[in-house]
Amino acid sequence: MNNNIIEATSTFKSNAKTFSFAAKLLNKKKYEAVARLYAFCRYIDDLADDNTLPGSNDKKLNRIRQDIIENQTDNTILKDVILLKKDYKIPTSIFLDFIDGIIADQHPRELESVDHLVRFAYGVASTVGLMMCYIFDVRNTNAFPFAIDLGIAMQMSNACRDILEDAKRGRIYLPKELLNKPVTCNGIINGDSKMRDSAYKAAKRVLILADQYYASAALGYGYLPRSVRYTIKIAARLYQAIGEKIINSPNSYWQERSIVPKYKKIYLIFILLWKRMHEGSSTKLINKVTHCSNLHKALEK
Repeated sequence: MNNNIIEATSTFKSNAKTFSFAAKLLNKKKYEAVARLYAFCRYIDDLADDNTLPGSNDKKLNRIRQDIIENQTDNTILKDVILLKKDYKIPTSIFLDFIDGIIADQHPRELESVDHLVRFAYGVASTVGLMMCYIFDVRNTNAFPFAIDLGIAMQMSNACRDILEDAKRGRIYLPKELLNKPVTCNGIINGDSKMRDSAYKAAKRVLILADQYYASAALGYGYLPRSVRYTIKIAARLYQAIGEKIINSPNSYWQERSIVPKYKKIYLIFILLWKRMHEGSSTKLINKVTHCSNLHKALEK
């Protein structure tokens, strides 16, 4: 194992605890590929999160964008992801959509509508899901809308979990149209009770919407090879459980980060196994369902 892979897997385990937990079921090659992709995404995301000045890394991110187009760079992390892109034939356009989403996220932002949230989630999360489709050898394009849905759902879960953390970075990802009362980053940080109540109620509305995307994503699991399918099912279920924890723990939401304890993760995994034994394979669904295009209307604008 070379140093790049060692560093990538270390970053993956340290910073993506839920997904790396689920990814333990992948074979060594797939696990390392996912870890390498995650390390790249984390590197780009950290540049956008630089707290010095909004947009302070704009030039650097645009340089990275050009490096991805040209497949040439001196940066070790970028060299590795360019090799990954080549090995798995991941379209450059997906990388560019991801980087463009991150570039836009450098600046303090407030989202006006659910459509804005969906577009944001596509840029920073669904793109990663599409890249993983190629790593997992999913080439049937009918699968891609469901992968997009899972990315949107997971990002919604993240946004609802990290309201306070995001506010400290000058960002509010709750759509204004879902807020009972306007909120500000300072209000959330300083504990304004009315603003926090408004934010929490909006988060619950977002999580109800996220469940629709999780449900849609589940209809496409059958497109995944059996060797990776259970990993994705577990990751999705554990992320969805974050939202359930938020909804069921209103009194502790602002006191501690909403996480799913290990015993709960194990319980949810056993439930998935039970369902598999009693409901049969996910491949039975893919020829019976079509993707709900309404879920992607925001992406057409």
